[in-house]
Amino acid sequence: MGIPVVTVVSGGMPIVDVGAGKLGLPVTEATNGRGIAVTKVVGKPGLPVVFDTIGVLPPVTYATFDPASVAAVTLSGGNLVATNTGTTANEQGAKSATAKTNGKYYFEMAFTAYSGSVLRIGVGVGPPASTYTAVSAGATTGAVIVANGAVHANGVGNIVDIIAGSFPVGAVVGIAVDLDNRRGWFRHAPSGLWLASATANPATNTEGVTIPAGTMVPYCTFGGTAGVAGNITTVNFGASPFSGAVPAGFTSGWPT
Repeated sequence: MGIPVVTVVSGGMPIVDVGAGKLGLPVTEATNGRGIAVTKVVGKPGLPVVFDTIGVLPPVTYATFDPASVAAVTLSGGNLVATNTGTTANEQGAKSATAKTNGKYYFEMAFTAYSGSVLRIGVGVGPPASTYTAVSAGATTGAVIVANGAVHANGVGNIVDIIAGSFPVGAVVGIAVDLDNRRGWFRHAPSGLWLASATANPATNTEGVTIPAGTMVPYCTFGGTAGVAGNITTVNFGASPFSGAVPAGFTSGWPT
């Protein structure tokens, strides 16, 4: 269900009423006898509050992997779970069809299962037209973290290792993407250090890796899995609760 909203006939400068409830919290619209929880808006000082209409904003919808984008991958779980089927091809992966050029977003991906080369099983963001081989082999067109903990971005490989050794199977990666400042951060969710640094912070645009200019989509890649099929990546674009906290100022999830 969406967020209840109201419109007032009296006009004027709308403010949130603090008399019937705490500032910014829903209050009950009891004057008109309908008892609906709304955010109460008042008109000009001294004029009576008149509720004209009460409606519901449409619910937020979130991205999924795009079935048309997959290469040697099958999707399940509402197109949020990607499983690779290739045993030799380097070009394996899945992308979202929801592209963005600005804004700040937080989402998570999990290395649900893997047994192949950890050097190419990765998650991150890249241009919609980028090949999976390109983004996994050094992230020449985006920003990615692979299962051995190495972060690649903007054509530079192995910028930092955010975990000692490889991620354990089932590990969740928190991904903060700032397309306004073209920076990205990765961490072992829920509470690992961003980019393995005690001072890196998406909320203050501190120490992020560079995300190149242009439109970006989330993706996962299974390139170079050394002949192993059945590796699994699970994404949470915001339809479910996150493992870690969303950085201040960032949108929760990757909305459509």
